[in-house]
Amino acid sequence: MVMTNSISTRPGTITALIVLPLSLFITYLLLSMGSALSDDLTYLARGVGEAAELQAVLWSLLAGVLVLAIFNLYRPAAQFWLGRKPFAGIGLVLSAALLTLLGLYINPKAMSGVLPELLAAGVTATLIAALICFEVSFVLLSRLTARAKRTLPQKEAVDYRLMRPAIFVFLFGIDLSMAFIPLYMGKMEQDFFGLSQNVLMGLPISVEFFCVGVAILLAGVWFDRRGWQEPFYAGLALATLGALYSWMAPDALHFILSRGLVGLGYGLVQLSSHGFVIRNTDKSTKAQGMAHLAAGLYAGSICGAATGAVMAEHFGYEVVFLSGALIIISVVLYSLLILGYPATTPSKTETVPVKHAGKSVLRRFLLDKRVLAAIFFSSMPASIAVVGFLNYFSPVYLDRQGISESTIGQVLMLFGVCLAVLGPRVGRLIDATENKQQLVLFGSLLGAAAFLTFSIWDGLLATIIAILLLGLSNCLVLSAQSVFLLKLDITQQLGEGKAMGIFRSTSRIGQMLGPIIFAWLFLFEDVRIGITYLGLAYIVMALVFIWLTGRDVDHLQQIQEGTQ
Repeated sequence: MVMTNSISTRPGTITALIVLPLSLFITYLLLSMGSALSDDLTYLARGVGEAAELQAVLWSLLAGVLVLAIFNLYRPAAQFWLGRKPFAGIGLVLSAALLTLLGLYINPKAMSGVLPELLAAGVTATLIAALICFEVSFVLLSRLTARAKRTLPQKEAVDYRLMRPAIFVFLFGIDLSMAFIPLYMGKMEQDFFGLSQNVLMGLPISVEFFCVGVAILLAGVWFDRRGWQEPFYAGLALATLGALYSWMAPDALHFILSRGLVGLGYGLVQLSSHGFVIRNTDKSTKAQGMAHLAAGLYAGSICGAATGAVMAEHFGYEVVFLSGALIIISVVLYSLLILGYPATTPSKTETVPVKHAGKSVLRRFLLDKRVLAAIFFSSMPASIAVVGFLNYFSPVYLDRQGISESTIGQVLMLFGVCLAVLGPRVGRLIDATENKQQLVLFGSLLGAAAFLTFSIWDGLLATIIAILLLGLSNCLVLSAQSVFLLKLDITQQLGEGKAMGIFRSTSRIGQMLGPIIFAWLFLFEDVRIGITYLGLAYIVMALVFIWLTGRDVDHLQQIQEGTQ
């Protein structure tokens, strides 16, 4: 028993030793280019010499190693923090090192006038480094733990969490350029079919979202027929070509086409990554798998957007597009080495044998009351809320409040942090709860509360609270509604891939409608009144969803009791 415990702490210790210097390197790199995080963040050039920088990094490394050594010297602490809770233990090690680095770099006496902004920018840099290191930790822990347990001759199932680092790095590469695509488009000439400059600047993103929806529908059929690997690798190839095309695009038309190519690749990868999770989970882990996937996706998006802004500031837009293509290529290498091609494990989910009653099954799926309720009263409202509030309303509203762009970016990061940190934990709750509809209702009510916040507060405080509530809402809604749809009998008849493809493509409609609906709010004399009405409408949508699906839950419970 002692031997087992001592072995179980080794993966956590080795992982911590690897990611600790990596986190310090990334943080130092971002702080060195700190003017892109904050206009006043030039303290490295102003007050810290190169020798002092090196000393700060070494002292920070020592602080992290010291915490890790304390864990290993005290066996109960090692068994808990590095054995049973390895991610929490690694988090403590990284926290000690990164906080030490910030403490040594930022001198309150020398820079008291800009200290709050410096702290915010420093926290942003350390947060990006920590999120990247946690994704690396997933791979290392999984591989080291599997090697330590390799005592039985039979081959174990693929760990569904291995897709999380892949989708993290993929979104990192995709969203490197997301923050400045409209600005880059605005720099290009010209008369483009008579469209105004404002419309032209938003056209690449609209085309990209449209192509994502189309690709998701195609990927659903492809996944059911051939598995997750082919659409996944095809999506990676298309996204890489799209990023390279964006790098070389000579004019507006070519740039718009390049973003469409990226959208096709993104749609294929997103749906097939869901397929990987479906194939490698069961009823007790499906929601956790979806939550891990969403956490990796949003964490990659945050880190990519923030890092891309820093790179664009120093190296220019074209370098960022090229870097995105290279990063996506690294996902191909990771997937071939870790995830494999072709599949190494058979499907764990079985659809109804391929009688595929064709159009009749598709028609019954599209007309099914529960499916319609999930699409129109759960998925679309959640998509409208997230994209409309985060991508449109919050930046415009805070800008009109006189908030700086750097602060706006840091506030928006809170949403992704919620999903990355809380998503997997909420996933366990979803798996343990039989009635998924109740969790969808609770998550929707949290989303409504985010908007109703503006009836009490306003400005930066209201926006921060709303983003945190919206992040927690999506932790519940995204995973719960997916698991709810997958367990329906009509989904099994149609095929999980097709069903998820249709369901996810409808969320793209909500994402396209989000900015339009939230733009309407600014027509009110007091925007707080408009967003309060939107919160009340969100509550009504959630109640209608429960009303349309609640009876089926009661009927199912009666059938199960009668069978028993």
